Amino acid sequence: MTTAFPMSFAQQRLCFLHRMDPTGAAHATVRCHRVTGPLDPQALREALDVLVARHEPLRTVFPLGTHQQVSPEGHGHVHFLEVATEAEALRRAHEEAARPFELEHGPLLRLTVMRLEPRTHVLVFAVHLLVADGASLQVFTEELAIAYRAALLGEPTGLPELPVQYVDWAAWQREQLTAERRESLSHWWREQLSGVPLFLDLVSLRPVLGRGRRMHRVLPAAVAHGVRALASTERQTVFTVLAAACGLVLGHRAGREQVLLGLAVANRDLPEVERVLGFFVNTVVLQVDLRGDPDFRELLTRVAAATVAAYAHKDLPFEQLVADLAPPRDPTRSPVVQVNFAYHPAGTAGALSLHGCEVTEPLLDLPSAKFELTLRVEERSDGPYTVWAEFDESLFDPAFIAGLLAAYEEVLRTATPHARTSLPRSPMGTREQHLSRIFADVLKVASVAPDDDFFQCGGHSLQLVEVALRIRSEMGEDLSLRELYQHPTVAGAAARLDRTGAPR
Repeated sequence: MTTAFPMSFAQQRLCFLHRMDPTGAAHATVRCHRVTGPLDPQALREALDVLVARHEPLRTVFPLGTHQQVSPEGHGHVHFLEVATEAEALRRAHEEAARPFELEHGPLLRLTVMRLEPRTHVLVFAVHLLVADGASLQVFTEELAIAYRAALLGEPTGLPELPVQYVDWAAWQREQLTAERRESLSHWWREQLSGVPLFLDLVSLRPVLGRGRRMHRVLPAAVAHGVRALASTERQTVFTVLAAACGLVLGHRAGREQVLLGLAVANRDLPEVERVLGFFVNTVVLQVDLRGDPDFRELLTRVAAATVAAYAHKDLPFEQLVADLAPPRDPTRSPVVQVNFAYHPAGTAGALSLHGCEVTEPLLDLPSAKFELTLRVEERSDGPYTVWAEFDESLFDPAFIAGLLAAYEEVLRTATPHARTSLPRSPMGTREQHLSRIFADVLKVASVAPDDDFFQCGGHSLQLVEVALRIRSEMGEDLSLRELYQHPTVAGAAARLDRTGAPR
């Protein structure tokens, strides 16, 4: 017997996205662990069964994407196999990461146990976001460790009964988001993002195929120490320093003075849901404002204030914000925010512990691309940071991502309160000089500096059409109106032309 329940707002959107991409690769989390020691496979299976019985989402399916059905009982899905080499284990891990999920029938949590040697195993967990988000995985690994130890020793787990389940929270969320509350949140967000470009074009547009890839860069302990020291000196959080640096690097790369980052908000304010598995997370928009060439201290102040304001208005589901803002429809692009940023302090990334065994997590570049680009900073217990870039490799070249990660490290390495956030400007080249003359002629002003905003100088849409026509007729190059709207400065327009590969 199963029981049907309404989905949360986030689940509804994810089911829609799954229908757009049935492989589910962009909507799943895959974690790989190397276990050395006397692993007991039967105790591991029993521990997983305990968690499936404890958490309804692990026995939930989504028929036709219209509701969620919870089975009153279920068992963990575990696949055991023998592998001969590390290379074979890695290949199998990649195959498991690419294997689609069946939302209508499940399972939406899979565990593959690969035995290399009697005391060496590789565990691969694959879980769909519909049933467990990032914070859920932290809970899952902690409770799996408790249940595994209890199964080994023949003891009760001691885990207290959960006061609520995810379906209870989903119903509560719908009750809280009244029409009046929803309109108030929507109004604030529309005002906040008015006039801010909703697409951050870091590279020239090309067909996006949704091929996920991961790269990483380890930041030395000295850089991590400097970040923490700067945060302490400025009375800001480490997150604020890391997010500000991220926005700064992206702004430089895109030639943009306002950068929108996506932040995953846990949505676990209620104490009743702290230990509940499910898809609670909502995406909120963080605006990094680089206008006016602030020093780093001012930038931190702006990012901190923007973070507080965004969290105060976090209850509007992201999919409803997208509908309200109505950006141009493009099924190949992430709407509103194309870059997601996350920071995981030490001990919050879901590290696995199994009684009597040593567990490590290899730095595997498993395919994953939930946004066009995600930058995730993980603080390691031994001091350094690992910065992960998850990206769509049909959009970004690995060399570009490597350069982005290197630039991020350099910004963090050299950040001081009084450091300027703008790039040193060299004299205008031939292309910028020609664009400056076109802008000035159309605006009927004496001159236009490289970073002067066309609209703030008094320009309007029809005049921008004239700019586009003159670029085509005088320079023999093309910039679309969309690109000019998104980059309404001489420097921005020149950067877009540079990316097309047109001759100077």
